[in-house]
Order: sequence, then C-alpha cells, then structure tokens
Amino acid sequence: MNNWIIVAIMGAGLLLMVAALMVLLRLSKMKDAELRNSGKFELKVQALKIVMPLKVQAYERFLLYLERVQLPQLVKRIYTPGMEKGTLHLQLLQNVREEFEHNLAQQLYVSNNTWNAVVNAKEELVNQINTTFEQLKDEEDVSIIAQSLVALPNPMVEQAIVVLKRDFERLL
Repeated sequence: MNNWIIVAIMGAGLLLMVAALMVLLRLSKMKDAELRNSGKFELKVQALKIVMPLKVQAYERFLLYLERVQLPQLVKRIYTPGMEKGTLHLQLLQNVREEFEHNLAQQLYVSNNTWNAVVNAKEELVNQINTTFEQLKDEEDVSIIAQSLVALPNPMVEQAIVVLKRDFERLL
C-alpha cells in the first residue's frame, strides 16, 4: 500500500506540472489586450505559480490522510498484542483526530465539496470506532475488537477519495 501512495504522490506531482503548463498555455493564448496590457495577466500567472502547488499539495495530503485512517491500515499501525481495550480505543481516536488536525489548514486549497467529504469521512470513522467499542462486551478480547474494526467497510472514506480525485481532476 505504501508503494501505491508514493506512486500516487509522484503522479500528482507530474499532474501538477502538466496542469501548470496547460494553464500557462491557456493564459498565453488569451486575446484580451486590455488584460495583458493592464498587468493583470502577469499577476494571474504569478498567482497560479504560487497557489497551484499548494492546491496540489492539499489534495495529496488529504488523500494520504484518507488512506492512513482507513480502519485496516489504522488498526494495523496502532494495535499490538496484549494491548488493553481502553488504550486501543483511545489511540485509534487520537490518531484519526491528530492526523485530521495536522491537515486542517489544507481546507483553504480544496473545494467545499472535498472538504465536506473529508470531514464526513473522519466523523464516520470516529462513530464506527466508538460504536464497535460500545457494542462489544468489556471482557471481549482486544484482538477480536481489532478484527471487527478491520472488517468494517468505510463507505464515507471511499466516497471522500472519489470526491477528492474528481475535484483534483477539475483543477487541471
């Protein structure tokens, strides 16, 4: 899975370069002489050179976040044999929230649709984790809880990934 993430990030970088080139070509073909003569054209080009890499980075970071917090990857990273139920519960929630908060500022560079999808995915994960721990008995073995979490589907995470990719393609 890590190789896929690296390939995705490298692909996104390549897409950024292609997108920037396409945008620059489109702007250079503009026929509006007033725009070119007023200096606005150069300002737009400079703004795109600054903002476009930040937008691509935001989409990359949200994709990485969503991949990292999917329950199979999350449980694999957090769970260790012999771990106490409360510790596992706390660490799972803490990891989802900390990674989310670490990427909070990236919402400036993505569409509202993408941001809402990421927030909904995070909320679904928190609810799934809490519900799983509430439904299973206190004496339940932690390994069984971990297996139950890994088996849960993450439709909101999967949907958020689709939204993120679709919105990223619109940038180009």
